Amino acid sequence: MSIYYHKRITIIPKLLHLNIGTHGWSMSLGTRRAHVTRDSSGRQSASVRLPGGVSWRRSLNRRSRRR
Repeated sequence: MSIYYHKRITIIPKLLHLNIGTHGWSMSLGTRRAHVTRDSSGRQSASVRLPGGVSWRRSLNRRSRRR
């Protein structure tokens, strides 16, 4: 049996949220339809949801190549 915990704290209504869970935290900036998220490990992603169940999500992290 697994135990999960999730809490969403609104910092600025309908714009900025802090999400706290058992595996870390994340910040979301934007509306329900379009937002940018950054988590505790530094990963960033953008998400857009359209009516009819269509959604798009993209990682915004840039990987640097060292030679």
